[in-house]
Amino acid sequence: MAEVVREPLLIFDGDCALCTAWVAWAKRHPGAARSSGGWEAVAYQFADLTSLDDRAGGWGVVTASRVQHGPLWLTPPGEVHGGVQAVARLLMRAGGVWSYAGGLLALPPVGLLVRTLTLPVIRRWHPTRTGGAP
Repeated sequence: MAEVVREPLLIFDGDCALCTAWVAWAKRHPGAARSSGGWEAVAYQFADLTSLDDRAGGWGVVTASRVQHGPLWLTPPGEVHGGVQAVARLLMRAGGVWSYAGGLLALPPVGLLVRTLTLPVIRRWHPTRTGGAP
C-alpha cells in the first residue's frame, strides 16, 4: 500500500546521531507546532522508500543511499529537496525567526557556503557515510 503524504515529510537517517538529534530538536521547537501546517519526520529505515519515490515521480530520488548523505524533504505534491535545502524548508515551515533563517539558507550561495563549512562537522558525526575517519 502506498504511503500517503498529507504534510511535508522529512526523511532522515535514523543511524546518524546528528540527524536524529536535529530532528528531535525540530520536533520540540514550539514554532514548528504552530506553523501554517504540520510536518512529519521518519527515519528512512522505517519508511516505504519505493512508495515515497513513486509519489515523487518515480525517478529514483528517494533512496536509502541519498538519505544517508543528507535529509530529504518531500512535499505532498511530490517535490523533493535534499540536504541543506531540506533543512531550509523545515526552518521555513517552523515560522518566526526560523523562517527567515530558512529563507536565507535556501539561497544557493548561502546553502553552498553552509554545506562547505559544515562538512567537517558532518564527517565527524557521520564518518561512514561521508568518507571521514571512524
